[in-house]
Amino acid sequence: MIRFTGIAMLLAMALNTPGLKAQAGSGKQPKEIAPAVQIYFDKNKSNLNKGEKSKLDKLKEDLASKKEYKVVLTGHTDSIGNDAFNLELSESRVEEVYEYLAGIGMDTGVITRYYYGRSRPREGNDQEEKRAKNRRVEITIIEKPKPVEKPKPKPVVKDTCNYDTAVVVGEFSVKMNVCEYKNRCRKDPKNCIEVSKIASVDEIFQSGVPLKTAKGEGFVWGAICEFKIAGDSCFKHPVSMQVAIDDPEAYKRARLMAQKTKGESLEPDKNTKVTISKTKSDMKISIPVKCPGNFMIASNAGKSKITKFKDKTGKIAEIYVVSNSPITIIPATKKGKNWYLNYANVPDAKLYVKLNDDDGTMISDIDLNKVRKSKVKGELRKKYKVKPKHLKQS
Repeated sequence: MIRFTGIAMLLAMALNTPGLKAQAGSGKQPKEIAPAVQIYFDKNKSNLNKGEKSKLDKLKEDLASKKEYKVVLTGHTDSIGNDAFNLELSESRVEEVYEYLAGIGMDTGVITRYYYGRSRPREGNDQEEKRAKNRRVEITIIEKPKPVEKPKPKPVVKDTCNYDTAVVVGEFSVKMNVCEYKNRCRKDPKNCIEVSKIASVDEIFQSGVPLKTAKGEGFVWGAICEFKIAGDSCFKHPVSMQVAIDDPEAYKRARLMAQKTKGESLEPDKNTKVTISKTKSDMKISIPVKCPGNFMIASNAGKSKITKFKDKTGKIAEIYVVSNSPITIIPATKKGKNWYLNYANVPDAKLYVKLNDDDGTMISDIDLNKVRKSKVKGELRKKYKVKPKHLKQS
């Protein structure tokens, strides 16, 4: 499946990124420590066939004996189609390989990804046999770059405003200009800043924020954060807040970003660039704060599969499929008498149903296995019939 992202971003990546960059400060190209692996794809496709998956399985086995290395994935296409299409296709191929490696247990922290479209063929494109060799993801194994010694910090000059201070507020760490902090918080420094986090399915439902994109797609939610400070006006200097994400393992494939409200839906907030930092044990998200307010951090949930719900009660106003880890909320869309859910992956899914009564009653945590038992644990069936007895479970 091709994943569509910003054309401008991909073009910039293809034009400005050399294949294997020299190690910072050394002027040397990184040393390859294992033979490169070529993963091939069918024309205009990004899905992996059985043979290519076997190559990836063997690669993981081979790397088990190595301690220090980096894995570089570069995506390529043949010359059929325009630049924009091929850049997106090369990205989709790289992401398919990345997700498969993550799924078989490879540490994604050692993987770097680049997308080149049709700009770097291995062979000519005048024959199909040659074009087939260009439809690939190249996997290069290089030695881990040596750490660059960080310069010693300059001494802080007293009685100036050219540095930041860090303030711990509950589970948040807030960084802001020292003088702006003193001016705002001089009267009551302990209670000057208030930061809170919503990070559960029920809290997100109760928050009243939109739960879908303009195209009806649901979200994987990192958190909804609220930032308050004395004075309640926008900041003169950059401010950021950092908070840990619960259950980081569940979010390793999520592309969390800031979202903003547009009518009855959400869309990416391009003016708020969040930063994700990951280790093997935790995951933290840093959010720039220009003004106090709410900050919604989520990623699109995907929509490669479809499930149909048939309402046998005549009482359903809204249907959602949810998961607690990662926090996922996906709305179904009504077409005729049936409801259709577009999704990619919802582990341990539960059903939430809002009734069309006067109170808008929400029935939560309905066990889908009691509606129709799954063939495979945690997977959604293609069809469900929601009957009155199912709405009495909660």
